[in-house]
Parts: sequence; structure tokens; C-alpha cells
Amino acid sequence: MNLNKKIIFGSIASVLALSPIVPSVLDSSPTIHAAETANFKLNHNSYVYNAQGKRTYYQGKKTLKMGATVNGTNKISTIKGSNYYPLTGGTYIKAANVGAINNQIQPGNLELNYNSYVYDKDGKRLTKFRGSKSNTHLLKGTPVKYSGTVEKTDRDSKQYFLLDDDNYNQSWLPYEKIGTKYYYNIGGGGYINAANIEKIDNKPLYTAEATVTIDAPNELPVGYGKEKTVIKPGQKVKVDRVAVKQYDPAKVSCFRLSGTKTGFFAKKIAKKQPRQKLLTFTQNTYVLINRATNTYDINGDIKPNQFLGGNATSGEAKTPFIKGDKIPVDESLYIWSNKDNKAELYYHLARSNGLSNRVFDENNKDNMTFIKAAAGQYLSGPQLTPINTAEEAKADAKIAAKTDKTELQKLIDQEKTVKANANYKQFKQPNYDAALAYAKKVNDSNTASIAEVKQITQVLKQQQELALLSADEHNIYDATESTMPE
Repeated sequence: MNLNKKIIFGSIASVLALSPIVPSVLDSSPTIHAAETANFKLNHNSYVYNAQGKRTYYQGKKTLKMGATVNGTNKISTIKGSNYYPLTGGTYIKAANVGAINNQIQPGNLELNYNSYVYDKDGKRLTKFRGSKSNTHLLKGTPVKYSGTVEKTDRDSKQYFLLDDDNYNQSWLPYEKIGTKYYYNIGGGGYINAANIEKIDNKPLYTAEATVTIDAPNELPVGYGKEKTVIKPGQKVKVDRVAVKQYDPAKVSCFRLSGTKTGFFAKKIAKKQPRQKLLTFTQNTYVLINRATNTYDINGDIKPNQFLGGNATSGEAKTPFIKGDKIPVDESLYIWSNKDNKAELYYHLARSNGLSNRVFDENNKDNMTFIKAAAGQYLSGPQLTPINTAEEAKADAKIAAKTDKTELQKLIDQEKTVKANANYKQFKQPNYDAALAYAKKVNDSNTASIAEVKQITQVLKQQQELALLSADEHNIYDATESTMPE
């Protein structure tokens, strides 16, 4: 075996030594790693090359224009140390000149959402860009190389920004403000209006606010309290958030007037929709369920008598919540399980609101229901951080003493005062009543854990505060609470 290897290697060495032409031929031959059909959209004027790296033609064209679409295979080929994509017909284009593959924007590229002119650093239209007049007017969908680097930025600090993968923190591609408009540098002395950009690195571009024109037959009141105003047909208004809003009996996709908390109106009455995305507003934190999940109590045990969700059909796992559900939560905390002898991170389900469905309501009647944080990912609303540590959760798993219930007892003692209040009488208060009933049960229990006492104390306190809100305060609170992600 070793002898055969020596003979083979020796033969190759002899051939290479005798033929100086062979190495250059080997270097110029393309190395193709795979072959999947794809279409390429160019971000630059591009020559066409053959397998030896020499210029040739593609369908009779020696140069392909910026924005052109060509077909080939989407695995890199290497010719003389440079990267190329193979095209149909045995030709190649430089990989650096490809801005989108199968309509997916590649790193380092912008995508236009509108036909766009190219400007200079003073905001004046160029007569030529990258050697061509045609490159000064780029069509919608064209990928364009940008200059600079996408960077982290403080939340809500930029006019145009990207959401990070956690759907909360933000990044931005630095832009230039020229006059009253914002521009991205695309190199070669060219700039593109940021308002004409849909994506950067295949991520949607967000804007802090947008202007829309009201297209409605009549004047419409929006907002509550001091924010109450009227919007009129043909009026231009600025909007800064989107949400699904409960307008009994329907759920409606809405915009929110910039600078308000309660100024929502239906998106459908805007004459044109904004070119970029707006952030979502929800008063509650919402998580997107990423797998079928049970509900749990404060001790980390699966709750009995769960009300099953949409996957409760024959032959399927039966759980309250399934993948794709959007769940409002208001707290993140560690819960210690004596059964599993470990602490895990959970979300506490927020109280029922106008948007919650029967599955949610039935499983959260006592306002003491939890889901594992691993079963969901952040969607919108306040960013939650754990209120305790795993070590604190373990300590709170012990049986509560009477002294641990002092604050809870004080809240229970306020029942008559709360129920005698005019605000309590004016509005139905099932959430307060449910929390009070649970609190009394825990207060009388000899087996309740410290964690359970702490949790119901917090829930009862919150529900009591809501029960005592005035009519105006209720309207404002309900206007923001009854929102959810689209």
C-alpha cells in the first residue's frame, strides 16, 4: 500500500516537473462546490467571464447592467483565486457584483422599495454614476451596495433603523442628513434617499415615524383624555406605531398618532401605506409561542384541568397553547420545582383583556398561570427582565410563615373599601374578584409557599389599583391594553 502511494505521488511530481503549463491550467479551472439553480440580481455593471477568467459574452452581451437579472447556480466557483457565480451556458460573473440571490438581499446591500435617483453629497442628482447615465435612475427592487457598516445603536434613537434578531434591540446603517432628508452612501460619490430603501442585508428597514394622508368620508375622533382629537379627510398626519386594536366586536389593524398613547385609527383609512415598517405597540408584553406548551402553577407543576387549545384533536398532543399563538405576559421570574429539583425561567400570563380568547381566559381565571420562557420568544411591549434569581426562587419554595403574609393580609382587609368605591361599582371587576378569592385561599393555607404568597400579593395589589381607576383613567388604560401584535 505504501509502495503504491509512493509510485502515484512520484508520477504526479514527474509530470508537474516536466510540464510548466499544467499548474496554470489547474489554477484557472473553476472549482464548483455545488449546483443549485438560482437567479442573480446585479448591484454593479458586470463583465462576463469564461472558465479561464477571460471576458466573454452572456446571451450576446459582454456587459450586464446594474439591476439586471441573470440565471445560474448559487454556489461559489473559484477562478484564479477570485469568487464567481456560474451562469447558464458555461459563463461566470463576479460574486462581488451579485446583490440578491433568488430575491434575497445579500450582506452589504440595500434593496429599493421605489424607483430612485442617485444624488451627490449635496443632495443634487448625478448625471452619471459608475460610468453610466442609466445607473443614475435605479428601479424598485434593485440591490445596491452600500458604504459603511451596520452598527448597534440606542433603542429609538434613529429615524431609520433595523431590529436585531431579538426583535427588541436596534442597529443602524449610518446615514447623512442633507437638508430635511436622509441619505445612504452607496460609494462612488453616490447617495440614495433612505425613504426609498425597503431592506438592508435582507432585513426590513424601520422608520421612527411616517406621514400618511387620511382617506375617510367623515371626520373621526381618536384618542382619549387630553389626547382626544379629530382627524379629517385629506389631512396629513404622522404615525409612529402599529397594532391590532379591539373595536368591538372586531379586531382592527391600526396606526397610532405620533406622540400619543391612545390615538389609534384604522390603517385602512390611510390613502397610502408607509414604505417602511413601523414598530409595534402593545401595552402588554407579547411572546410568540414556538412549540406546544402546557400551563404551570407557581410551584412549577402542570396545572390540572387545563383548557385545551387549537391542537386538541385526536392523535395530537393536547396542550392549551400551540406554536404561533401570541400570548400577553407581564412578568418574568424563576420558579423552583421541588419535583425536578431545579429552577427554570417562566412568564406570568397577563390579565385577560378585550383581545384574549377563550383558551387564554379559561386557563388564566385565577391570574396565577405561567408558561415556560423557553416556549416563547419576545414579540412586542416592555422588555421583561427576571424579578428574581434561581437561588431566590429556591429559597421561596419553602412553606410560608404567618409573617410572610403580612402584606397580603393588609390587601385582603381592604376588600370592603374597594367594593364600596364608586369606580369599582361602575365597572365589572372579575379580575379583582378572582385575585381576591385566590388571595384568601392562600392566606388561609398552611402549605402555601413563600413564592405563592409573593405572587398573589403582587397580583391582588395590581388588580386593586385597576379597580379603583376613574372612568377617564379606565378609558385610557383600556385603549392601550386592548392592543396586540399583527
